[in-house]
Amino acid sequence: MSNFSCKLFDNLILKSPLILASGISGNSDGLLVRAAKSGAAAVTTKGVTLKYQKGAENPVSTDWGPGLITNLGLSNPGIESMAYMIKTFRNEMGDQTIPIFVNIHGESAEEYAEIARLIAPSHPDLLEIDLPFPDETLAQEITHAVIENASGIPISVKISADYPNIGQLAKVIEDAGADAISAINSMKGLIVDAYAAKPFLSSGVGGISGPAIKPIALYCISEIYQAVNIPVIGTGGVLTGLDMAEMMMAGATIVGIGSALYYSGYGAFSQIMNEFETFMKSEGYQSASELVGKIWR
Repeated sequence: MSNFSCKLFDNLILKSPLILASGISGNSDGLLVRAAKSGAAAVTTKGVTLKYQKGAENPVSTDWGPGLITNLGLSNPGIESMAYMIKTFRNEMGDQTIPIFVNIHGESAEEYAEIARLIAPSHPDLLEIDLPFPDETLAQEITHAVIENASGIPISVKISADYPNIGQLAKVIEDAGADAISAINSMKGLIVDAYAAKPFLSSGVGGISGPAIKPIALYCISEIYQAVNIPVIGTGGVLTGLDMAEMMMAGATIVGIGSALYYSGYGAFSQIMNEFETFMKSEGYQSASELVGKIWR
């Protein structure tokens, strides 16, 4: 797949534009290794917090037809265990150098800064700030705080579609010094169990992912691409190689998958890349970069 390698940053070139997104599979080094060996060009950990969090009680997820709805309650081993997980992942991968991105989640700019400071010595290839606050001022403060404590590690900020002007938010984040924007996060939703007369998930509200959010993701990525001059890491409902091509045409430099693993298992990486390669050849494209933002050029 060398014809479809892509440059995220000057010092970070991926073997393909397809990576493991944060969320569905990334809470252990074993799952990260499995994704990498299945074809992911980079792997992103599940969101990590300063301290260990147990997470929500079952049920935490369900397939409601058009997509998935999930609320794991930010279950994760905490930042100290994450450092060990990064080391183990790299040891297990050996000579197969696959970048590892760490998704981080805090409750304040100070907490994000502390997480960045503690994980920086492990030298992840990228820190992905999971931004729970759709607020421009807080986004700027958090981005600054992480950059100041990340020891030069590239920063991407992951934002959701619930901000009224997502392009403007992305521009604020770019001006704050971020190296990339990740979009979109899952969207809030609710599934009701009518027979039990209560929400289906134990936590009530959950995050909608999968095919249902793909058109929203494409719209948001398009808005972001036209607003900033930094790469967009696109996520949200990609199940096929054609989905991947569409997301890149909307403006994504690389594409992350998560729910696709639920539908197709870890074979999703090879399946999507094979379909992507077939599309590229049939349409006469020579490189992945030709697709990025094509509908706007």
